Amino acid sequence: MPVEEILLYLANNNFTYEYVLIFFILSIIGFSLPIPYTLIIITNVYVFGWLGFFLVILSVPLGSLITFFYVKKFSNFIRKIKFFHKIFQNKLNNTIKFYNNIYILILIRATVPFFLASVIFSLTNISIKKYLYTTIIGTFSYIFLCSLIINSVRDSIINYNDIIISWNDPRLFLSLIIMLLLVFFGKKINIKLFNNKKK
Repeated sequence: MPVEEILLYLANNNFTYEYVLIFFILSIIGFSLPIPYTLIIITNVYVFGWLGFFLVILSVPLGSLITFFYVKKFSNFIRKIKFFHKIFQNKLNNTIKFYNNIYILILIRATVPFFLASVIFSLTNISIKKYLYTTIIGTFSYIFLCSLIINSVRDSIINYNDIIISWNDPRLFLSLIIMLLLVFFGKKINIKLFNNKKK
């Protein structure tokens, strides 16, 4: 089956709630693994529209929580080995003090790749409450902007019943501009943040 037909089928689908549940479970698993989380957002939103947005909003904290627990479990195992004990005790938790600053945590969550941020946070002494709070707040704007873009593309495909992107849709170009600005400023802030840590 050609890619165009698959995209048209997915955009015009009438999937039942059983499929919604399957996508929800798969999304939770996906967010707990080193899979680009933008891909999971695009898939959910493209298939289910704004329902997919809510699926992502619910599955992001749950998936990141799974990462938190298995990284904690793994780090506890490593700490028992004498060679790694000093590395974790002296370097990780003593030099990386950002987990005390909620604003820096939100900024890192919003700009650093999702799985990498989950692992970094999990290796610190951050509380579960703070971890979940920063995950929800830090990822919301990106998920929302990404959902606006995908929904604009999806609506255009449904309306024209063809792979056509309506570039005059303000949801599309405004979201793209804001997202590019966020990426640009996020990189600038991350460079400054990591440069300050080295000092």
